[in-house]
Amino acid sequence: MLDDTHGNDELPRRTRMALLRAGLIQRIRLLRKFSRTYTGYSIACAIVWAVILTTLWIRAGDTTWHTFTVFFGGWAIGWLSASIGRVVYPPPKSRRPAA
Repeated sequence: MLDDTHGNDELPRRTRMALLRAGLIQRIRLLRKFSRTYTGYSIACAIVWAVILTTLWIRAGDTTWHTFTVFFGGWAIGWLSASIGRVVYPPPKSRRPAA
């Protein structure tokens, strides 16, 4: 739609800033939706592990790669057991006295 208005010309600075601001606000709302939740933690961990393992796969030797994949496997088993525990066991009851 913006291409129809401006053709091949560069968008005006105010328009570009407004589009950036709108996109940033949308990303912040999405992050707030998942921040401080187990889902947000899981997504962040998956992204970090993907970056670490990809970097090691490209740059590291076989022994370093093996060490980190074993370490990741241990972390993944721990994360899986914690996830199962969160589903199976209910959260603790509040200790606040009833008003």
